Amino acid sequence: MQLFYAPRSPFSRKILATIVELDLAARVSLVRIDPWTDETLRRHNPACKVPTLLLDDDSALFDSPVIARYLDTLSGHTLIPSAPRTWDTLRREALGDSLAEAVIRRFVDRLGPHDDRLERVVARQEAAITAILDGLEAAPDWMRAPTDLGHLAIACALDYLDGRSPDLEWNAQRRLLAAWFYDFRENSSMKIAADPTIGTFRSINSPHPSAEV
Repeated sequence: MQLFYAPRSPFSRKILATIVELDLAARVSLVRIDPWTDETLRRHNPACKVPTLLLDDDSALFDSPVIARYLDTLSGHTLIPSAPRTWDTLRREALGDSLAEAVIRRFVDRLGPHDDRLERVVARQEAAITAILDGLEAAPDWMRAPTDLGHLAIACALDYLDGRSPDLEWNAQRRLLAAWFYDFRENSSMKIAADPTIGTFRSINSPHPSAEV
């Protein structure tokens, strides 16, 4: 299998961490790509987005929730636990993905010209970020559960938030969430997701030179 990924994409990192957690790295070749400037990916994914997983039969899977479920099936369902934990895991995955989307949207929109419409859009993303973080902090039982897909989605979103929006200082008033994240970030799956060259993937290449996304 081939995984098309961008190094800074939180969704790419979620799938990279998933692959490592499921011990599937030896079965996956990595293709680093900039989907904003390189049209190579569009042949497999019409939306030209990462992550995209190219299967052995040349069909492709996208986006990250679909890829994660496929990989979990290959491994015997270890990151999406059986009931009653199933729906809590998937709910937290959705929260992590929503957090990442809000951080991306806030960052991109703030690059444009400032006007009333833009300020409203940015404020909406910031409200989502705040509500998600506060909710995760207020109900911390999930932090003590065995690692699942929800943990990976949240951790990768927080890592992206740290890098893209340090001005929000999200960890200042969220002691439990910050402590969990900075501890979880030390897991080998998170370290390899941040730098796949230290893992055991079959190959790491790029179809064309490209900048990080």
